[in-house]
Amino acid sequence: MSTTTTPPRVEGADIAVLQVPTLQWALKRTLLGIIILFVTIAAAATLLYASIDPEEERVAPSARDPVFSGVPAYVSPTGRRV
Repeated sequence: MSTTTTPPRVEGADIAVLQVPTLQWALKRTLLGIIILFVTIAAAATLLYASIDPEEERVAPSARDPVFSGVPAYVSPTGRRV
């Protein structure tokens, strides 16, 4: 037999009743979610834009990569490019 007992009924106890979320609560949460989404996307776009090197964009492709240059590579006597 247990030494602790629970009374079948508790007099004067406050009972918490769950309430259904209201439209105002749902709209506030939706607005908060949209703001968080907007800030996240704006921060990602800013970081992506900042990571682009503007100096690299100004250089012509032929100066950066010999494959795109108009100067042909060394051609061996067999006619193959090396």
